[in-house]
Amino acid sequence: MPQPQNIHHVGVLVENLEDAIRKWSLGTGYTFSEIGRYRTEFYSDHSNPRPHHHDARISFSKEGPPHIELMEFHGAGTHSAAQGEGIHHLGFMDHPRVEGVKTDLEAAGMRSDGVATDESGAILLWFTEKSDLHGIRLEFVSPVPQPIVMDDGSPAYRDARGFPSLWPPEPDTV
Repeated sequence: MPQPQNIHHVGVLVENLEDAIRKWSLGTGYTFSEIGRYRTEFYSDHSNPRPHHHDARISFSKEGPPHIELMEFHGAGTHSAAQGEGIHHLGFMDHPRVEGVKTDLEAAGMRSDGVATDESGAILLWFTEKSDLHGIRLEFVSPVPQPIVMDDGSPAYRDARGFPSLWPPEPDTV
């Protein structure tokens, strides 16, 4: 079973990302990142068990944790309009053993519905099946760079670790 870990973000699925950013900013006072995309050719879920293109538009709140991740409807599977707007998942970032927790939770009866891998097949992120936890998925994200680009497809900013980020680097304060 997984070791306790703080929730990094709450993923919320929305119909229109720009409108959602405006509303969530107004309602919470939070600042949201520029829009980016989680873009990969190696995503599989209930809509297609073979690795396929996944190009989800996303934005994260600066405030947190837990941060708010807004995700626009995409495709026919885990992020589709058929899923409806609302809480999609609780996200655990930099999880040290995503493959192990996937194996452990599946052995305990929790099913998989959504996995992104790299070209070699190593898991980048994994979602549980939403019906196994009262309509909300868990997302476990590996501590490796994720396939994030800006909304126009240009490279994302880089964080202090050199990983893709939707936030520009903080100016040096020294």
